[in-house]
Amino acid sequence: MQGYCYGQDPPTMNCPYCGIACDADFVDVGVGYVQCGPYHCHGCKSSQIGPHDTPRPLTPKEVEVGWYAPGAPPGSSANVIGGEIVSHQVMNKTYRDEFKGNALWHDKGHVEQWWDDIREPK
Repeated sequence: MQGYCYGQDPPTMNCPYCGIACDADFVDVGVGYVQCGPYHCHGCKSSQIGPHDTPRPLTPKEVEVGWYAPGAPPGSSANVIGGEIVSHQVMNKTYRDEFKGNALWHDKGHVEQWWDDIREPK
């Protein structure tokens, strides 16, 4: 996890698979910004393994670099719509658009199914 201060550019990290500069989602915590989503590559579609992801089998390369392989599904802690990692702002708006005024927001099973469905690749 990383962060940065006001007035600084958000940090980037090179993809361990293809070398493209990657970004992550950061949130303002009042004294600066803290990483709140994985670094992810828009080129090969690899993504950083999050510390709170649901454990799953990893390849030796994934263990070595700490990133899921190109094209592998993002981790469970990433905000994902249609198989692509999105910012916390986009995920928040999408959730609110679906559940504001929707009586099913309190139905845990319905919300979990919606969550699973929206993460599926298109």
